[in-house]
Amino acid sequence: MFIDSSALVEILSLAPRRQKLLERLAAASTPLSTSATVIYETSVVLARETRKDVVTARNFVLEFLDELDVEVIPMTRSTAIAATDAFARYGKGRHPAKLNFGDCFSYAGAREAGTPLLYVGEDFAQTDLA
Repeated sequence: MFIDSSALVEILSLAPRRQKLLERLAAASTPLSTSATVIYETSVVLARETRKDVVTARNFVLEFLDELDVEVIPMTRSTAIAATDAFARYGKGRHPAKLNFGDCFSYAGAREAGTPLLYVGEDFAQTDLA
């Protein structure tokens, strides 16, 4: 299962849907993965929301991912192509899903890994990964 930043922020900020997301991770039938772009985005959002410095937030994210043995998959040329294709199909201003930069890379990561995508919100629900 590929973990998007929306799910990580929800889990790490102790939001109401946290427990349900943790249960989905525990029940995943595929290895857990994420990407460097997700780590970056989650770190920046958590730093802003908690008013902590971004390095502290990043370390918190990395510790959580390590606890769950989440693999950070590499971003390659094919990932860039898949992310660009995701934008062409579902991108902001092109489709009701309105995927942004980070969303397109999470879409590409899940697609390349051949795993479900763990996310929060309605954006990915309007794609073929729903």
